Amino acid sequence: MGLVQRDVRSQDPQAGVRKVTYSLPARLVAELDQRTADAEKTKSAVVAEVLTLYFAELDREALSTVYQEAAQDPLFLADNESVQRDFAALDAEVEREIG
Repeated sequence: MGLVQRDVRSQDPQAGVRKVTYSLPARLVAELDQRTADAEKTKSAVVAEVLTLYFAELDREALSTVYQEAAQDPLFLADNESVQRDFAALDAEVEREIG
């Protein structure tokens, strides 16, 4: 499962841009037309932003599933406890320094 953080900002707004055609429900097209009529954002910018948010949410959900599975995995839990024991002294030292 590949979870990738993407930086969607670009110096050149046309970098990597492709024209594509998709079919959307008429009510969404009408709402997109209405919401972008006097807006600074283009329809393409709104669609790109919404898709970016949608894909980020899918990635968050996938990561949550991985964490939920790990929380039930005895080997992961044992390894995690071992790491916490190994670093307990360092954690305490940091707490003393900042606290």
